[in-house]
Amino acid sequence: MKEAMPVLSAGTGLHETLALLTSQLRPDANHKEDMVFLKDIFSEKSLGYLMKIHEKLRQYERQSPTPVLHSAASLAEDVAEELQSGPMKC
Repeated sequence: MKEAMPVLSAGTGLHETLALLTSQLRPDANHKEDMVFLKDIFSEKSLGYLMKIHEKLRQYERQSPTPVLHSAASLAEDVAEELQSGPMKC
């Protein structure tokens, strides 16, 4: 019987996600196939965009914003500018 993978919480970061993925590797598994899968997933442009959005939201959250409509518009503009600025910088 295959063991279920633990559920990730909303606060789980990339490091924790990678640790969880690698902890689920079985000794008899095809690790080359797993590595190709992970490489494909992490090289997807859409994942990079999601990471940019996530980081921008975290930066905004650290500013303890007041929930005002014009602040939301400003955040949306900042996110749009980041996405249009090109590839993600690591």
